[in-house]
Amino acid sequence: MTLRITAMLLLLLMVAACSHEKSPEDAYLRGAELEKASRNKRVARTFEQFISSPTYNQSRDMWRGAAIQDYNPRKSRVLILLKEQRGRLYINDRIAMDFPICSGRVGGHETPRGTFRITEKKREHRSSSYGSFVDANNVVVQGDAKSWQRAPKGTHFKGASMPYWMRFNGAVGMHVGSVYRSGASHGCVRVPPEACSILFEKLAVGSAVIVK
Repeated sequence: MTLRITAMLLLLLMVAACSHEKSPEDAYLRGAELEKASRNKRVARTFEQFISSPTYNQSRDMWRGAAIQDYNPRKSRVLILLKEQRGRLYINDRIAMDFPICSGRVGGHETPRGTFRITEKKREHRSSSYGSFVDANNVVVQGDAKSWQRAPKGTHFKGASMPYWMRFNGAVGMHVGSVYRSGASHGCVRVPPEACSILFEKLAVGSAVIVK
């Protein structure tokens, strides 16, 4: 009798446990959530670990440190490393951000080296030299156009969009643009949107830009 009662109790416990298990659909959804969370999780790395990665020069990843929370335009500067095609934001002499850039291409459009200051900031800006010829409906008729070229009949020149524009040397500046892992611009420093918006927020007219 005792063995029969014990067996019945075990059976009841198993049934109760099964009744609290999630359905296969619930298990699948939970697994998908965990996979998504894992995919979006970024492993924290120090700046030294980030730049010592073998794929550093080819990477489009950004690195941000605690100094990104600071705001001091008078003690903020940007370092542009042409060989590495990377940029670094310093605030109060602390590294705040490391990001990919795309500088001027070889053959007369190289980004000039030196120490400069930001002389103009515009959230929305268009190039006065490079862009496209568009028709009356704003449809591109000819891309990769120069403002001094003769426009095809029925078209006019429209300068290329340069959001978060920060001029630092004549016609050269930093702005949002396509970022390749080698020089490809007409001399400006292209920056990914997320990084460029941070630069625009943290820098002011007068902030230093050092190109090496």
